[in-house]
Amino acid sequence: MKAKGLAGSLGSGFVVPPSGAGSASPVPDRHAPAWHRPQADLRALPLGMSGLRPDATLERGGPALVRAGAHRWQRHSPRCVCAVPLSRLALLVVLGAAALQAATLHNDGILGNSGETGASLVRYGLGVAAPAAPGVGVVVDAQGALWSRGGSGVLNRYALDGRLLGQYRIPGQAGSWNDNDLLTSVGGLLVLKQGDRVLTLDPKAEPGAEMKLLEPRATRISFGSRDGWLAAANRRELFLLQPASGATRPLGTLAGDPPWLEMGPDGTVYPVVDWKLQKWVDGKLVDGQSRACPGERPQLLDGDWFGHAWHGTIRRFDAELNPVPGVVLGGASGSFIGHLDQNTEIENGRGLVRIRPDLYAVSGMGGLIHLLAWQPAERQFTIVRRIGGIPVCRGLGLDRQGNVWWRSGSWKPSAAPDAPLLLQVNAPEAEGVGQVVMRDDDTMLAVGRLWGQPCFYYGALSGEVRADRIDKDCPLAKDPVGSALSRQGDRDVLLVVDPTGAARGYHINGGYRGDLGPVTLKLTTPGRDWTSLAMAGPDTLLAAVDGQIVQFARDGAGWAEQSRTTAYGGRIWIAVDAGRLWVADREHHVVRCLNLADRTPLAQFGTPGQAGTGLDALTAPEAIAARGERAVVFDAGNQRLVRLGLR
Repeated sequence: MKAKGLAGSLGSGFVVPPSGAGSASPVPDRHAPAWHRPQADLRALPLGMSGLRPDATLERGGPALVRAGAHRWQRHSPRCVCAVPLSRLALLVVLGAAALQAATLHNDGILGNSGETGASLVRYGLGVAAPAAPGVGVVVDAQGALWSRGGSGVLNRYALDGRLLGQYRIPGQAGSWNDNDLLTSVGGLLVLKQGDRVLTLDPKAEPGAEMKLLEPRATRISFGSRDGWLAAANRRELFLLQPASGATRPLGTLAGDPPWLEMGPDGTVYPVVDWKLQKWVDGKLVDGQSRACPGERPQLLDGDWFGHAWHGTIRRFDAELNPVPGVVLGGASGSFIGHLDQNTEIENGRGLVRIRPDLYAVSGMGGLIHLLAWQPAERQFTIVRRIGGIPVCRGLGLDRQGNVWWRSGSWKPSAAPDAPLLLQVNAPEAEGVGQVVMRDDDTMLAVGRLWGQPCFYYGALSGEVRADRIDKDCPLAKDPVGSALSRQGDRDVLLVVDPTGAARGYHINGGYRGDLGPVTLKLTTPGRDWTSLAMAGPDTLLAAVDGQIVQFARDGAGWAEQSRTTAYGGRIWIAVDAGRLWVADREHHVVRCLNLADRTPLAQFGTPGQAGTGLDALTAPEAIAARGERAVVFDAGNQRLVRLGLR
């Protein structure tokens, strides 16, 4: 890519040196905001680094990014260790100076949030995480920014490098998953079909602005448009809609409700009825022109048809609906005999947009955006960037090599904040899996619900784990949160608890082998809010209950309380490994690492009582996993994962 072409894509704040003039990296303009990151040729970048200069310092003197290898960057800064305020020192002084200096916790990187830190963090919702809302596709504006829904009631605007640029209000409730809500652009105006309402927004509006509601109702609109008009339908009534004015023009009545519509650049309208792509010209159905639909949410982009399917599958056809070559990403069930990698975050894609000839963006069912590079020789897409955050997390896996597993896939130890999830399998529903258990052999085990049934996820994080859905004879709480693996006689038993403390055991041998029935967890004081479990020894179980750590001993086939720690006073999550107890303290915004044997503190990350968005801070941390001297925590208030290292 030539420097001249790149300059136009950067926007204000950056200049690019002429070809051959020293470094090929964009050079920050001295008048640009300090946090602004340049957008460079994506194909030439180490995955995830978004053109960030090696000498760039992030937010308020935070750690610089230092090049550590051909495709790996690491953070290096003494500021990653968080100071303990004086109000907390009284508790620690009694432990002696040696305890205070035993170890320090460092931020070893951010995962799952392409904005990474500060004001650029990706958010779903305004202030707090919004309820999930179906994806609506993705739009690119005249400045090269991407738009998509950011949770119910919110429209997000992103830079191509993954930063959140602004949030906008969407009045009313999001449509259901079957409503096929859709976002498009007509004459530079953003147009959203939500439920049966149509809303518009000028992309130049200031962040915080609210979308405008149009009078005409529509249950479907098209991605494409012509001369300021798009195709729309209100049930079976087909019409044209001019979003700038709200004007309509009737076209005719369809034989059935169309799940999708498209409009070509010549004004031809393509409704889908009974899985047939019809062709309407000048308000009339062209006989004999109905053909098999190329996939869900068919789109006509630059003369080619694109269709979406399950397992992150995208198909490409020519104008006559001949495959060119057909599947260009993923591989839907039944497409062939064999196996292809899938990306469940692009599952059942909701819309595709072309940014430039070799770069596209797609949004899946959950609203996450992925950038796709077109490979002409192979005639297929390659996923190059994940743009979004992590709104919900109950379970995390972490192995000794530093691989991290979340929801349906994993990140490598060197992964950057915008790295796509790898080695994905069918994703669980709703909140995802409960707490992940890591076995001695460094394989994981977790439970969730898949397609309405219990599902057990297990395997090594360095490969594709298995997702075994159990269709019968396996009662599982709809809301599993905590899990621990113990030995009972000659069997491995997975203990799973829900938020109320109702527990059940499952026979495990590799994966699920059978239901062992309810397990009693006897408390001396009733508990109402259980979050996590951990084994502290063969016959010792720990549980985080009502902000306290309860220690249990075996009591026949169940467990009975021995003691409890009441020092935290708010919701906590726990993990145990290598003789250490890790506590994610939501109300105090810190992660604490303690000696498991005597509960003396070893280190902590974050400033107690002080939430923050920087690389040295946490906001309401929740689920946590630990392995050796590593840990990874869900920084819930910042909708990201934070890797921690004990040194």
